[in-house]
Amino acid sequence: MTIIEQGVLHIFRLRQFYLNHLKRKMFNKIVVLYSAVMIVLFAIAATLVYQYQTQRILREQTDANLKSAHVLNIYLSRQYESIQNIFQQIYGDATLSDELIYFLNNEYESYLKYRLDLYTKTGEQRLRSFNTLLKNYLEQEPSAKSVSIYSYPNDFYMHISRTNQQLNNESGSKSKWENWFARREQHSWDTMPLNELSGSAAGSGARSYSYSRELKDPWTLERVGMLNVEFDARQISTWLESRASVKGRIMVLNAQGTVIYDSEDVYYGQTYPYHLEPEKAGDWVELDEPSKVNMLNVGNAGLSVVGIVSKSSIEENTESLRTGLILVTLVFMAASFAITFTIVRKFSKKVQRIIRSMNRIGEGDLSTRIQMSGEDELQQISRRFNDMGDRLEQYIDKMYTSEIKQKNAELVALQSQINPHFLYNTLESIRMKAYFVGAKEVGQMIYSLSVMFKNMVKKSTMVTVEEEIDMCSVYLDLFRIRYEGRLETEIEVDPEIQNLSIIKLLVQPIVENYIVHGFRPLEDNNKISVRAHGAEDRVVITVSDNGTGIPEEKLIQIQTLDKVLQPPDKGYRSIGLMNVHERIVLNYGSDYGVTIRSTEGQGTEVRMEIPKLRKGETT
Repeated sequence: MTIIEQGVLHIFRLRQFYLNHLKRKMFNKIVVLYSAVMIVLFAIAATLVYQYQTQRILREQTDANLKSAHVLNIYLSRQYESIQNIFQQIYGDATLSDELIYFLNNEYESYLKYRLDLYTKTGEQRLRSFNTLLKNYLEQEPSAKSVSIYSYPNDFYMHISRTNQQLNNESGSKSKWENWFARREQHSWDTMPLNELSGSAAGSGARSYSYSRELKDPWTLERVGMLNVEFDARQISTWLESRASVKGRIMVLNAQGTVIYDSEDVYYGQTYPYHLEPEKAGDWVELDEPSKVNMLNVGNAGLSVVGIVSKSSIEENTESLRTGLILVTLVFMAASFAITFTIVRKFSKKVQRIIRSMNRIGEGDLSTRIQMSGEDELQQISRRFNDMGDRLEQYIDKMYTSEIKQKNAELVALQSQINPHFLYNTLESIRMKAYFVGAKEVGQMIYSLSVMFKNMVKKSTMVTVEEEIDMCSVYLDLFRIRYEGRLETEIEVDPEIQNLSIIKLLVQPIVENYIVHGFRPLEDNNKISVRAHGAEDRVVITVSDNGTGIPEEKLIQIQTLDKVLQPPDKGYRSIGLMNVHERIVLNYGSDYGVTIRSTEGQGTEVRMEIPKLRKGETT
């Protein structure tokens, strides 16, 4: 497989992963987004903490380094002052200065004779001597290793230490000291003591530095020698460790840039290769590496104390901090992700439960309900879902029941007609026989009856108002002929509504109800009227009679037709008022229906209201 094919395969897998786990998973998106936000926030917080701690560590180390430089500055200032004190004592005391000048200008044997004569002359048991002064200095200054005095005229030097005193005669070798003298004239402070030139073991070994100053005759100002004080560099380290917490590198440079002390022992005895400026102290300076520099001048001694804090030392101290911050940040990220994932997973399960319930509803299981605890939005959705399921189930049950009732009503209407086609043909034959024998009234009755059955044969459930009223007129004609002189009928139809649509067999059952329950066959003043007219957006059909009326208890039951909708009794021979009201409500809505007013012994009025609809229109 080529690299391109591998790349395409990886892209395809990433796309599939995105489609399966992110694009179609809302809660996975939330987890990823939240995790990304928390990672960024934790990373920013960790970065800010790291930068703050780095600055703090840098400031602490820089301050500690500056403190160490101040401590060393005080130490070197005291050394310089103690040396200057020696010269002040020598030149301030004529006896000491005369003795020293005599020592430098004469042979050592002559100097001893001079000292003996002076002792005899003064009679003092203890005469002040430069030798005694220098030994006292060595005892009082623990950092001083030795003092050397070189004589220019006689080419010798005396080396004085705490344990011994040694005179070195270098006659005839003055030339080899000339470079050293020239260097020390320019460098009061240096790393090369006088005894190193002679190869003496006294000055070899540990690192040291020295201070040199020429000796002059106070009377003639003639240069007669040089005094050199050698110091142990280890004493600087001991001093710093006892009085300060040393951070970074500490160096001591003379006026020419030669390093006479280096805490890291790298540039000792060398000229420091980088130029240091006091005004840039505290800034990042490019040395061996970027560093912070503290620079102090040691009074008038011609020395500079330099404190250096390198960037690498800061990074070493912050490495553990960086590692700790990374670990803590990772732990917090993992904990945040775990907590978020747990919470989101909990809500995801709730949502999945809702989705599964919706799928079951979609598959037809209307009994599905969601039981969910809590008071959050998902619980509210579940409650609304359950309410919707209840309403949907009730609505479907209602529509299903309504459809069954409509079918039952039509079935009852059809069942009440016994094979209309056969009956219609038979009645037509009987009518013809009746006319043939001269029974015209019988023939008229048979004709009316046949017309009724002929209309019933029609399969259409919707007729015009005119056709429905005509049906009632034919029905009443039958009973008017049957009860000759005892029934009076009145039919009125508003021409404007004659062609409007109406459900078949709505009016006829009401008329039939009167004939069955309200007609008084023994009296001759029976009257029924059927009137149909329009009222705004409605068709109003009123059937009124002067029959027996309805008892009050029965009327109260009938007036609850819109609340109690029951299928018609199969044993009941007519469709009935209840069936008429049900059919109106089912087809036109609860705003329409049948209302009844009746007084027992006086008559009944049935009022029917339906919407104005043309044929083919629906509500």
